[in-house]
Amino acid sequence: MAGEQIDRLVVLIVYRWQYKGLIEALTKRNYAATVIHATGGLMHEGMVTLVIGTSHRRLPALFCLVRDTCPASTRYIPYDVDMMIPWEPECEIVVIRAGGATAFVVPVERFVQL
Repeated sequence: MAGEQIDRLVVLIVYRWQYKGLIEALTKRNYAATVIHATGGLMHEGMVTLVIGTSHRRLPALFCLVRDTCPASTRYIPYDVDMMIPWEPECEIVVIRAGGATAFVVPVERFVQL
């Protein structure tokens, strides 16, 4: 919020298919974020890195917002196939966790927005 000292830098990594809703929710609650796109992870899905400056007092609210906006889900993918659709029905299915977010929080002495 305006007037509150920024003393934490949050690096937040989310799936690309979840980040637009997160950006909208962050904006509504007066969090400013810088977006950095990247590709990686399982099956080379798009990932987005958000850099957010905030106060340590607002961290719990930020984490609740991220949990609500970027929930984890279960996906079932075929294992050891060429990923041709349709795949062989005899192939093994692997259960993975997708979605959610990874957050790194770093204390900062000074935060300057130019």
